[in-house]
Amino acid sequence: MNSILLVFDDYKEANFFEANLAENKINVLKSSNLEEALALAKKTVPEMIVINILYSENEIVEFCKKIKTEVKNTSILSLADSENYYSSPYINHLIIKPIRPKLLLSIIRSLMNHEMINWYPSIV
Repeated sequence: MNSILLVFDDYKEANFFEANLAENKINVLKSSNLEEALALAKKTVPEMIVINILYSENEIVEFCKKIKTEVKNTSILSLADSENYYSSPYINHLIIKPIRPKLLLSIIRSLMNHEMINWYPSIV
């Protein structure tokens, strides 16, 4: 079974994503802080970690660096307020907020199913 670790500081938002992802037979783990998330990731090795938490950019990048060195084969999707995170090689996917929850859910499902996502709009 696929597993995902949600690192969210908003309890209601985490529960919304947990309920919707569980419908797709995805095992959902939750954490509300980076320290707990790192320990949980080391123990369970989730396929993906989704980060939507209010920490400094440096703290999140450092967390992602630890995940990439200590937990193998885990993809990281981070939601951010700015594009500065692009400078980090430790984050696989970056989404700039705001984003509608249903769209984010669709993106997460696609990534969990290893589908290709066209991140750039088509030019017609």
